[in-house]
Amino acid sequence: MDCVIYMRWSSTEQAKGSSLERQREDCRQYAGQNDWTVIDELVDDGISAFKGEHASSGALGRFVNDVQAGRYPDGVILLCEKLDRLSRQEPGKVFLWMMNLTESGVVVATVDGARRYSKGNFDMASIIEVVVKAQLSHEESQKKSERLGAAWAAKRRRLNAGERFVMTRRAPAWLEVVGSPPTFIPIPERVEVICRIFQETVAGYGKHHIAKNLNRDGVPTFGRAEGWHASYIQKILRNPAVIGELHPGRKARGSARELTGEVLVDYYPAVVDADLHRRAIVAMDERTRRFTGRGRRLVNLFSGLARCGTCGSKMTFRGKGRKQRADGSWVNEDYLVCDGYQRGLGCDNGLHFNYAIWEAGILDPIIFEALQDDRTASQSDIRDLEIEIARLERVWQIASDRAGSALRIAIETGRHEAQTAWTDLAAEADAADVELAEARERFLLLVHTPSKEEQWTRINRLRASLDDEDEEVRFEARSKVMSAVHALLTDLRFYGPYPAGVSMVIAGERSADVHYNEVVGATEWSMRYLDADHA
Repeated sequence: MDCVIYMRWSSTEQAKGSSLERQREDCRQYAGQNDWTVIDELVDDGISAFKGEHASSGALGRFVNDVQAGRYPDGVILLCEKLDRLSRQEPGKVFLWMMNLTESGVVVATVDGARRYSKGNFDMASIIEVVVKAQLSHEESQKKSERLGAAWAAKRRRLNAGERFVMTRRAPAWLEVVGSPPTFIPIPERVEVICRIFQETVAGYGKHHIAKNLNRDGVPTFGRAEGWHASYIQKILRNPAVIGELHPGRKARGSARELTGEVLVDYYPAVVDADLHRRAIVAMDERTRRFTGRGRRLVNLFSGLARCGTCGSKMTFRGKGRKQRADGSWVNEDYLVCDGYQRGLGCDNGLHFNYAIWEAGILDPIIFEALQDDRTASQSDIRDLEIEIARLERVWQIASDRAGSALRIAIETGRHEAQTAWTDLAAEADAADVELAEARERFLLLVHTPSKEEQWTRINRLRASLDDEDEEVRFEARSKVMSAVHALLTDLRFYGPYPAGVSMVIAGERSADVHYNEVVGATEWSMRYLDADHA
């Protein structure tokens, strides 16, 4: 008779040992003794039977689906080493699963005890045997799960109480665990790569481009992979361990990891400062707006920001290709057009705003605004305070999340301990909020710009790079400008067709209007404070 061998183990540690070979040898030998023909071998590697995932998504689950689909019309024997290889769930679930499987024509056989269970032979002794074995297996797994869960919970409580120790020797790829007691130590060459990844992300490069750069420069990977992959770059950028945070989770064997909601600050050595991390996250979130047109990147600096002043629809970027001027030079014909007008939704603002002209016109008042104040603090002081503010923002967010969780528990349970915990955590969040507000006030007093001459030199150099022939230079410059534009402008409206103009709100403080002067062939602008007290 045809036989399918099923093998399972629940941890990678077991896989490193002899579990697979032992199960395979025992099952093959037993099948040979009974003249069964082994037609398939099923393996669930590192999948737990305690939660039943193997029976729904693993190899065993696929076998059951095949049975129900009629793949074995003449019946089949499912052979395993022990009954607990099939399931460690509650006895009732195990028995019902066995009954449904045998009713479908499957004979369940175990090497242990040389037992066979099939349709029609489930007498009282067999039922009791299955239920008792299932109960013992389930209780063993339940106790093991509870012990492990309690041990990890105790470790998390110690860390939350301020004790610092290495909870597990598993570490991010840029850290190693050394010494006794164990300590996390950064690996300098890998930390350098991590910082490069974040810096290039802030500069506007995507994960695919960063991976390409690392491979081009021959930077060694952190593992056995032959080269860098965009997916791993993304994993690094989204890993809170780079700023020292551990987000504990629970993971039953064979199931997906679930976060507990706790955040342990300063568990790992931070290898990226909080401000660089924040700017990288913002840059990633903005990247969906950064590509327009085949073969051209970051053409429209105002993507997602520009709106029609008549109907409020977004302004759509339209590239009509390259055009040769009378002097023989070539230019890109790019325009911003009201989406409502294009789609025939009743808007009469049909003006095609020449993108190159209006990009320059919009940037002029923004740059003027940035150069208004001359301050005196050092750039290093500013940078230190930016990093401190980013760190305090994380502290406040974590404290607020903890307080929110405690409040939900207090409301749901009504327990005095939960209410006390919420009071303490809320006070911690309030203190963090006050500290953050004070840091932001210091920043407003401290922030400065260099001399106006130096600023103009830098800005003119950057503006010239916006149309540089080198694609990489152009892309990096436009990335920086786009991030600044989206951070400063809270409103950008295009009005037309007569008169044609743009209005915008800069930093929530001033309003600027830009118009095109046909006589001089260029844009002109005016600015005013939104607050009448500044007029």
